[in-house]
Amino acid sequence: MRVLWLGTGFLALAALVWGGYEVSVPAVVLNLAVGLSFIGAGVEAADRRPDSFSGQLMIAVGLAWFVRLAGAIENDVAFFIGIAFKTFYLAVLGHLLVTYPTGRITSRWQRVVVSVAYLLTVPVNVGYVLVSPVDGPQNIVVIREVSSPRVPAVAVVVMISAIVLFCALSARMITRWLRSGSVARRDLGPVVWGAAAIGLTVVVTYLAALLGLPSAVQVALQWSTEVVLVGWPLALLYGLLRARLDQSAVGDLAVSLGAGLPDDLRSVLARTLHDPSLEIVYGEVASTTRGVTYLEAGGTRLAALVHDPALDPGFVRAVAASAALALQNELRAQRLVDAADDARRQVERDLHDGAQQRLVSVLLTLRLAENSPELLAAAREELARALDELRELARGIYPVLLTDAGLGPALLSLVERSAVPAVLVGVPEERLSPVAERTCYFVVAEALTNAAKHSRAREVRIEVRCVDGLVTVDVSDNGMGGASGLRGLEDRVAALGGRLTVRSPEGEGTTVLAEFNDPLRFSDSRR
Repeated sequence: MRVLWLGTGFLALAALVWGGYEVSVPAVVLNLAVGLSFIGAGVEAADRRPDSFSGQLMIAVGLAWFVRLAGAIENDVAFFIGIAFKTFYLAVLGHLLVTYPTGRITSRWQRVVVSVAYLLTVPVNVGYVLVSPVDGPQNIVVIREVSSPRVPAVAVVVMISAIVLFCALSARMITRWLRSGSVARRDLGPVVWGAAAIGLTVVVTYLAALLGLPSAVQVALQWSTEVVLVGWPLALLYGLLRARLDQSAVGDLAVSLGAGLPDDLRSVLARTLHDPSLEIVYGEVASTTRGVTYLEAGGTRLAALVHDPALDPGFVRAVAASAALALQNELRAQRLVDAADDARRQVERDLHDGAQQRLVSVLLTLRLAENSPELLAAAREELARALDELRELARGIYPVLLTDAGLGPALLSLVERSAVPAVLVGVPEERLSPVAERTCYFVVAEALTNAAKHSRAREVRIEVRCVDGLVTVDVSDNGMGGASGLRGLEDRVAALGGRLTVRSPEGEGTTVLAEFNDPLRFSDSRR
């Protein structure tokens, strides 16, 4: 394929330079640039997008452009070939336009337009030569001014037909673009507006010839058409390869989601897919004409992406797979946290219903025995301390106050029982989800325990905030620093897709900062 690109370019150069006519350097450069641009972009498109025939059609446009350069050779046979194929590239160009990006004819109107375009080129051109023979060969390729431009009657009919065809084609393509979704508009943009520019210059050029405008004006219009033709293939190639280029975004998405679900998963996926209308549906999907791709992991359907049907299915499936894996990891982590909390509640019930009740019974029994006041008093005090320790243990495992009264009262209880003077600066007025409240509680409890063991702090300040579903727990003290043993808190916060930051330089106090999304509020915001 690369040999085709170089070989045809050399032949075209030979025809222009050594064909026998005087040719300017700009004309040589521009004619070579148009053909090589189409062939080069077509070769690349055919190699990168073998599923599309647009690459082959782009190559055909370039070859058709070079075939017409036979008219630059001072020879009767070459002149006839140049005349016959002078406008053939426009027919192939129309074929490319109406079938882009697949390159396949799939509807009746496409077949009609393509057929008419081909009929208006080679057959009409050959018939014109046979009906209106010219005296000797002449340069029909290189743009030049003529003293008295005259358009034959046959050419007038052909030009009018071509103008009507180009206008109808442009209108059809622009209408298709306007009626398409955002994804299809993005893909069709290069071909629609490039085609509109080329069609406009061709139509204006033909009209200038029909209206008998000055030769200089017609020459300028023909030059402008060729200039547009040089750059347009690159836009077509970019449009064809854009879906492939988008595939690289899947790797970046997977890395991003591997660090935890973002605050707005829908926006991240919409940006990756270039589809602002994207929706994430948790549950059943209502009947829709839009595309639907399910997020599935381990045979379980987690959610569904409702998207523009013009999106490349393979691209959407790749994005959905990354999102499904991230959702599955979040749910798995949530289940681990819930299982641990269930175990703590079970231990609490066992303590409450078992050992605690027995100790209460022993305490009541000892109160009834008054024969040995000293021993009974000592035993009663010891049992009371044991009961307090068991209650403290049960409260540390899973505080009933947290469930019954909420985060504020539970944190106040921690502050009142703290071995280090503590101040509760703020707490959300509304109830958070159970898992979020438990996480806040244990972060504060562990931070207070750490302060009591290591910091020698005079005061601990505690603040809990919740803004747009983002929960922040800030526990800071004015102690000696050097905090340790907070690994369990890191795992608990990470299970909610959050992070725990501990700043504890020696002699400068300790700050424990936890940030995570409240699963309940985060889920609501994504619906």
